[in-house]
Amino acid sequence: MLAHQAEFERLTALTPAARDTAFVAGDPSYDRMLRSSHLRDRYREALGVAPHQKLVTITSTWWRNSLLGSQPSLFREVIGALDRDRYRVAGLIHPNIWHGHSPWQVRSWLADCRRAGLLLPPPAEGWQSVLLASDLVIGDHGATTAYGACLDIPVLLAAFPETDVAPESVGELLGATAPRLNSREPLDVQIERAVQTYRPGSFDDVAALVTSFPGEAAARLRRLFYEHLRLPEPAAGPAVPLIPVAAAAGGASPTAPANYLVCESHGDRFRITRYPADVDIDRSGSAKFSNAVLTAHEDHPDESLRRRAAIVLSATEADDSGLADLLRRHPRAAVAASGNGRIAMRSGHLTETTLPDPEIAAALVFEHLLSGHPLPYEATVSCATTVLRGSFSSPRVLDLGS
Repeated sequence: MLAHQAEFERLTALTPAARDTAFVAGDPSYDRMLRSSHLRDRYREALGVAPHQKLVTITSTWWRNSLLGSQPSLFREVIGALDRDRYRVAGLIHPNIWHGHSPWQVRSWLADCRRAGLLLPPPAEGWQSVLLASDLVIGDHGATTAYGACLDIPVLLAAFPETDVAPESVGELLGATAPRLNSREPLDVQIERAVQTYRPGSFDDVAALVTSFPGEAAARLRRLFYEHLRLPEPAAGPAVPLIPVAAAAGGASPTAPANYLVCESHGDRFRITRYPADVDIDRSGSAKFSNAVLTAHEDHPDESLRRRAAIVLSATEADDSGLADLLRRHPRAAVAASGNGRIAMRSGHLTETTLPDPEIAAALVFEHLLSGHPLPYEATVSCATTVLRGSFSSPRVLDLGS
């Protein structure tokens, strides 16, 4: 079974005896994705990708020269470099890796990335819906990366071993067409540029080489099967099942997050950017993290993050005594915040806010403590494409107890 007439010509030139048994069927997997492409918005909703967010999907084939085999840290580097309010990240890993090393091993390798929000669908069904929902693919020489290009999605190649790619193949053409990831340039800059500057139709030549019969694989395969069975083919057309929306799974955002928050202030206007703290990457050379503050939910499983956090978030709508207890249990924290708008400070004061996001509100309070400026009564906060507005009450004394 072959997908393209060009493959048939290459095969039969090398092995003339194959001419009578080789068959150009097309690509049923690609046909299913084309058939399901109108469900993109529903896949994104099922994955928890907000309308204003971009979904970056990292794809890896198998063996040593694959993306995962040669650059296993790229998953956490991408996650750690991106504003979590503007981006979501997914991973599509070849079934041979899942089955060769076990699902337990794959999930263990990427456990920190999953805590940081990585979407990781199982290998059989679900990867197609993630690909259809994507805004950018970072991949290697594998078929999934090529499918992304064929679906007219921007592609960045992070690993591309030239010697592992067959001449005149889809992979070779993709390698000659798609831009490469540059290890000397910040990842967020490259990703943003790839999304913003992509011209639709850039991979039309790649798509033309994937299948000679787009949309026809099911009909051609069924006709061949019935001929071999010596049975009349049914009159009704063959079914091409949609990729189910329910298959768009892989884990939602963590319920107990830990983030690095970067706060920029201009009077009573603020811009806050959040980056996942679960991924352990070197941030020392990045200027934007020089003034970042670490926040952690009290239910976060990583004790070291909770212990180092300057801001700790309550799992309940805590009252004064609950916030005081939260600060006692986290002696390094300068600020404790609750979902009901109460924010306690190590200084022994408490304020209440109408800002709807307790983590962002707590960051403004922490910024106030660092700068020594009065806490703004009214505040406007930009976070990705969202603008939040709220007020703070005058701080009052919090009874921290003994």
